[in-house]
Amino acid sequence: MRRIEDYLPWAQAFVEARRVVAVQVNPERGEYKALSENGTSYFLERLEQAQALLQVLEQRRMGTD
Repeated sequence: MRRIEDYLPWAQAFVEARRVVAVQVNPERGEYKALSENGTSYFLERLEQAQALLQVLEQRRMGTD
């Protein structure tokens, strides 16, 4: 199992390339998806990917990317 930190470089590039603005996590169904600013949804395979994306988005909001 990979750690969230292992996904951070991928998450940074994914946010920039896909213009991700939000992440939806549904732990009951095991579904994770990223949402872009144009409304496109990208399904994620792992919870760690969703968590890494959330971390990158939070860093951007705080101006520390």
